[in-house]
Amino acid sequence: MTDKFTIEELMIRIMPGGFLLAIIYFIFEKNIQLNLNANLDFFYTFLFFCSAFIVGEILQTLAHEAEGIIDIFFKFRRPSEVFLYKGNPVLKNEFKRDEILTKLNLTEEKHKIFDKQYDELSILWWKKKKTEDDLSQSIFWRLYSQISDTDEIKIFNRNYLFIRVMIIEFLLLSILSFLVKNINFGIINIVVTVLFFWRGRGVARGLVFKTILLNLKEKI
Repeated sequence: MTDKFTIEELMIRIMPGGFLLAIIYFIFEKNIQLNLNANLDFFYTFLFFCSAFIVGEILQTLAHEAEGIIDIFFKFRRPSEVFLYKGNPVLKNEFKRDEILTKLNLTEEKHKIFDKQYDELSILWWKKKKTEDDLSQSIFWRLYSQISDTDEIKIFNRNYLFIRVMIIEFLLLSILSFLVKNINFGIINIVVTVLFFWRGRGVARGLVFKTILLNLKEKI
């Protein structure tokens, strides 16, 4: 429990929350009057960490609600909803794809669903087949549950949560910068947002890919 707090919570909540508080203070420094008592250093440190954790939790909530923006790179689907189709951008290695399908031992009907090419999937929401997306997602969760306790997958998952929250954080900072007419800082934040957005694509794909590789080492 201690390890989870010192690593996971520090990286995905306290760090993002503390960074946002620090930047907001930097932007509004002239408008913030702080009269600090030197004898209360421990109290201020404790208050900052608590505030950073709370802000980080709020950011993670926003990031969770908005994580669908990464789906843009996968025809507006989760990478875990497309990883079994032929020629998909998540599992590009056809040999690995065939290997995981063999291990899954799907019924002929289910196997036939994933025989189609990724390019055949429509990006139009009304043409999506939700039952097929749900099937792929359920298969992924089955695979993920097999290896969710491994150190490797915990690191991948932690990195994904960190990247996800940073996208939202820099997006909010860019909006705030433009509101206070700090154009240069706003542009920098937009550039960083785009970089994290692109990185989010790779990390999301990597999490699914790593889940498959680890399962191929184990019995499903």
